[in-house]
Amino acid sequence: MTICHVYSEQAGYDKEFYSVAEAKKEMKRLIREGYTDVCGNKTKVWSNGDWENCGEIILTGSNATLMANSPRNMKHSNY
Repeated sequence: MTICHVYSEQAGYDKEFYSVAEAKKEMKRLIREGYTDVCGNKTKVWSNGDWENCGEIILTGSNATLMANSPRNMKHSNY
């Protein structure tokens, strides 16, 4: 599961989304309203409760993130 956090201190806004597309729409809406400090972050949560920060949400382009050497990937490696 991916959790996206969108926040703005100017607006006093902080909300979680479970879709990157919805988070991007909300970020764009806040920017249109004139808030300049809008930020977003992605967090990947695994089924066993482990989590990993996937970085910032980028409004232009792809938000695909390669998580090399994450605990999930290391379990299946042979070295």
